[in-house]
Amino acid sequence: MKCPGCGAAIQFDDPKKPGYIPREVYERRLEEGKEILCQRCFRMKHYGKLEPVEFDWDFKNQLKSYLGGFDVVVWVIDIFDFEGTYREDIVEILEGKRVVYAINKIDLLPKAITVKEIKEWVKKRIKVKNTDDIRIVSAEKNFGLNSLVKYLSRLTDKALVVGVTNVGKSSLLNKICTHENTISPFPGTTLGILRRKVKEANLYLYDTPGIMTNDRILDLLDPECQKRVLPREELSRKTFKPDNGRTIFMGGLCRFDIHFETEKNPIFLLFSSKEVTFHETKRERADELMRNRLGDLLIPPCSKTKFENFKWKRETFTLKEGEELAVAGLGWMSVRRGPFTVVVTVPDNVKLVVREALVNPKR
Repeated sequence: MKCPGCGAAIQFDDPKKPGYIPREVYERRLEEGKEILCQRCFRMKHYGKLEPVEFDWDFKNQLKSYLGGFDVVVWVIDIFDFEGTYREDIVEILEGKRVVYAINKIDLLPKAITVKEIKEWVKKRIKVKNTDDIRIVSAEKNFGLNSLVKYLSRLTDKALVVGVTNVGKSSLLNKICTHENTISPFPGTTLGILRRKVKEANLYLYDTPGIMTNDRILDLLDPECQKRVLPREELSRKTFKPDNGRTIFMGGLCRFDIHFETEKNPIFLLFSSKEVTFHETKRERADELMRNRLGDLLIPPCSKTKFENFKWKRETFTLKEGEELAVAGLGWMSVRRGPFTVVVTVPDNVKLVVREALVNPKR
């Protein structure tokens, strides 16, 4: 027997695999003549809860199988964690489709940054033919949502919605859609999606599960710590003008060792959640702090953690004014005066990207 929601074969053994339903629930619903959905689809239908999925080749193939039914795809991207949520592997999968980019969480950025500046910055990062396909929004502040709906309604009457975990996809859809959800099965797949009606529009959005990644600091944290560390209000920012040989921590899982040969000290800002610790120290003390104060003085992680629990890497960058060094799933360093060299220590998988400044260095 297959689940009518996602097409997965019903099974009773592994809750983490598709098609799972507790045997006693299955037998009771069979006896009562009620619809039998796997646990995952039941939660989708009755609670509007989409459980995330691993972004592996199997999921890529399933996502491709959905795309045949849609001309338009809405890709929700987190402006705070652009490097972790705009991903080349998703770009490849969506090739050939009309993609509307919903750039979410702009309320987290400093208020001095204009919507026009954000859009211009995103335009340079995303090679798009039509810049109208870049929609700047804030689900938290209801900014740009009506404009997004009107734009989508001119393009289509249905669109597939994708995005990695924690980009605010569910919050956005909850703001613009009714609360009536239906599961949309796709033959041959093991991943149901939610069909949602947009309020006061002839438009349906088909919500896919959040895609799990493994190269963001956020991915290394437990769910409670993720909830704590995810920014909910304007980002914390702090200016540093360190002497040569100093170390600055952005939480316990990101360390910056600073070197320079210029007469003037470098100046840079760190941007992250208010829950993330910024801490400057002597180089000789930095090793001790990493070994003894992870999850204590240095957050995240959110609870005492051993240094040996992580496999670490060190990467060296030379940064100049007008550049930023983004740490996926954590925040970024924005250079006001350079050049200088920074040796970054982070867990092995974490993505590091040097980019043109999102926040104008002259501001």
